[in-house]
Amino acid sequence: QLVAGSEGIRAETNQDGFFVLSLPRGVTPIRIRAVGYYPDTTTVELTTSLSRDFLLTPRPYELEEVAVQGGRDSSDIDPGTVEMSTARVDIRTVRLIPAGLGEVDPIRTLTRLPGVSNASDFTTGFSVRGGTVDQNLIRLDEATIYNPSHVFGFFSVFNGDAVDDVKLYKGAIPARFGGRLSSVLDVRQREGSRNRVEGTGSVGVLASRLAVEGPLPNELGSFLVAGRRTYADLFLRLSSNPELNRNTAYFYDLNVKTTLRLGSNGSLMLAGYRGRDRLGLIDRFQAGWGNTAGSAVWNQAVGNRIFSKVGLASSEYDYALDFLGTGRDLRWASRIGGTTFEVNETFYIGNGNTVEAGAELVWHRIEPGSVDPVGASPVVPFRLDERRGTSRAVHLSHEIDLTPAVSVRYGIRYAGFHRNGPGTLYQYADNAPVVYDRVLERYQRGEPIDSVRYGTGERIAGFAGLEPRVSLRVGVSPTASLKASYTRTRQYLHLVSNSNAPTPVDVWEPVGPYLDPQQADQVALGYAATLGGDQYELSVEGYYKRLSNVTDFVDGADLALNERLETEMLQGRGRAYGLEVHARKRSGRLTGWVSYTLSRSERQLTGLGAGDAGINQGRFYPSPFDKTHDLAVVALHPLGGRWSVGGTFVLRSGLPVTYPVSRGVYDGLWLLQYGDRNAARLPAYYRLDLTFTRSWGGKQLQLGLFNAYNRFNAQSIAFQQVEGNPTQLEAVQTSIFGLVPSASFSFRF
Repeated sequence: QLVAGSEGIRAETNQDGFFVLSLPRGVTPIRIRAVGYYPDTTTVELTTSLSRDFLLTPRPYELEEVAVQGGRDSSDIDPGTVEMSTARVDIRTVRLIPAGLGEVDPIRTLTRLPGVSNASDFTTGFSVRGGTVDQNLIRLDEATIYNPSHVFGFFSVFNGDAVDDVKLYKGAIPARFGGRLSSVLDVRQREGSRNRVEGTGSVGVLASRLAVEGPLPNELGSFLVAGRRTYADLFLRLSSNPELNRNTAYFYDLNVKTTLRLGSNGSLMLAGYRGRDRLGLIDRFQAGWGNTAGSAVWNQAVGNRIFSKVGLASSEYDYALDFLGTGRDLRWASRIGGTTFEVNETFYIGNGNTVEAGAELVWHRIEPGSVDPVGASPVVPFRLDERRGTSRAVHLSHEIDLTPAVSVRYGIRYAGFHRNGPGTLYQYADNAPVVYDRVLERYQRGEPIDSVRYGTGERIAGFAGLEPRVSLRVGVSPTASLKASYTRTRQYLHLVSNSNAPTPVDVWEPVGPYLDPQQADQVALGYAATLGGDQYELSVEGYYKRLSNVTDFVDGADLALNERLETEMLQGRGRAYGLEVHARKRSGRLTGWVSYTLSRSERQLTGLGAGDAGINQGRFYPSPFDKTHDLAVVALHPLGGRWSVGGTFVLRSGLPVTYPVSRGVYDGLWLLQYGDRNAARLPAYYRLDLTFTRSWGGKQLQLGLFNAYNRFNAQSIAFQQVEGNPTQLEAVQTSIFGLVPSASFSFRF
C-alpha cells in the first residue's frame, strides 16, 4: 500500500506488485507498507511520468518482553476499500499459533476465521459459508490444485516456508475468477530474496523443511526452492519386526519459483509444485497420490497506465492403488488435469478508477478410473471412458471512487463449458437415469435402453451463462464503512463423493446431458471499522445464498468405478444464510482475534415426478457442512525471556448425521431402518490448542499441545450389535485424537 502527500492519495499494488499513482508536479512524500515488511518513507520529484521500484526490508516477527506494535497492513478488514467477504492469512502469525504436530498450515488457520470450517480433525478440506469442498477454487500461482490434502487430509499441500500470500474470497468474488460456486483461495509462493542467498529450515517430530532463496546472476531476478518431507517410514525401518520395517508411509513437497526481469517494466514468473503421498503395506497394499502443477506468467507494464498479464498453467492430480497378495493383484488408478491460458489487462485511468478485462480458456481432462492386472494376475483390464471438456470465459469490471466516501466495483463474466468426446452416452426410458420406486419408497438406478458413442472432439453437451458481480462501499466515518455485494457463480465440475471430506480416491465428473451446472446467487451486507488508532479491527457481515442444481446422492450410492454415475446423482436447490463477526486486536502485549459464525446451510430435493416425495418428503434438510454455531478464539502473548505463548480455542456445533430409527429381522439378520437424511447431529465439538515459542538469533523452538485437555471429540458415530446379545444395539463413537504433543526447531542461515 502506498500513501502519498498530505492529502493521503492512496494506491495498492496488485498481486504482482504493479501500481499507478497520479500525483501533481513537484516533490511529494510517499509512505510504503506491506504485510511482513518494514514500512518505508521516501520522496519523489515529478516533472513528468516516471517508473519507480521500491524494495522493502523483510520484518522478522519475534515476540519478546516488549509490546508488539503493528499497523493496519492487511486488507481483509479495510474500511477504505470496496473489497469485502475476504480473509487473508499473515504467514508470520500462522507460525506462532498452534499447529497440528508442529506443521505450519495456512488452510487450518483459515478455519479459525468466520465463515470457514472443516469437517473433522483429520481433514484440511474446508467449507465456505456452508458449501462443499469441491465448490472452492484453489489456485497456486495461477495453477489449479484439485486436492489440497496430505495424509488423508490431516495436512495441506501448502508448505509455510514457500507461501507468501494466502487470500480467500468468500463473496464479492472479482469477475476474473470463476468455475466454482462458493469461494476462491488464491495462494502465492514467495519470490526469492534479491539481496543475498539465504535459507530457512525446520526439524519437527513428523517432518523437516528446507528452503533456499537468492538473487540470480547479473540482477536478472531471484529464485526460491523449498522442500518438505515426513519420515514415519524411517522410524519403521528401525523396527526389528519385518512386518513393519519394510512398510512405507510418508509424503513430500517440492516448491520452486523464479522471477526474471524483462526490461525495466516487465517480468516472467516461472513456478512449479510437486507433492506426493506414499503408503505401503509390504506384499499387501501400495498407494501413491498427489498433485503436480506448473505455471508461467508474463507481466508487462505498457506505458504508465496499462498492466498486461498473460499466463499459462497446467496441473494434475492422480492416484494409483495396488491391491496385492490375493492372487488377483490389481492396480486402480485415476487422474484429473487441466491446462489454463489466461489474459488479463488492467487500465489505470486515474487514482481510484480502474478497468480490468480479460479472457480464459481451460482444457479439462478426467480419467475417472481404470483397473489393470499386476504381474500374472488374471484380472481383466477395465477402463472408464475419459471425460473431456473446455471452459471459456471473458470478463470485464470497473472499480471507481465516486466520492471519497463512496466506491463501487461492478463487472460481468460470461462463461461456458463444452463437454466433448470420446465417450459413450447412455439413454434411459423417459430420459430418466434415476427413477423412484413407489412400492419400496426409494430411488432406483435407471436401466439403459440404448447408447450413443461420441468420437474424439465431438460435442456431447454445452452450457453457458452470465455471472454479474457488484460491490458497494459507503464510508460513514474516516475509519468505518458499510459494504454490500451481489455475486453470481457457476460450476461445471462436480466432485463425486458422498463424504463431507476429500479422500485420495475422489473423482470428478463434468456437467453433461444428465447433470446441469450448479449456480449460486449471493448477497452480503457488512460493516468494517478500525478502532483505537488501528489497534482494533471489527467486521460484521450477513449473507444469503440461493443455489440451484446442487447435487446429492441416492441412498446406498455406488460411486467407485461406476460408468453410469448419472444413475446415482440427484439435483435440487439449496440455500445458505448467516451472520459473521470478526474482532481483532493488532498491537499490544496481547494480540489475536475472536471469530463467530451463526449460519444455516440446507438443501431441498422435491422429487422426480408423480408419487415421488423427494428426500425427507421434499423438505429442506441440513447439508453436510451445516454448522449452526462456530466460535474461534486465537491469542498470542509474550511470556518473557524471548518466550511467547499462543492459544486457539474452537467451539462448533456437531455436523449433521443420519441415525437409525428402527430395526427388524429378515432371514435371521437384524436390519436397521434409517430415519430422515441429516436429521440428527454429532455432539458439539470443542478443543484447546497451545503453543510455546522461544525465538532468538534467527532460531525458533516451538513446543505444542494439540487438544490440551484431552477431549475425545466425536468424528463419527456408528451403530452395531452388542457382542453376545444381537437383540441389542450400541452406539460406537470414533475419535481420532486425544492429547498430542509436538516439538519443532526452526532456523535461518
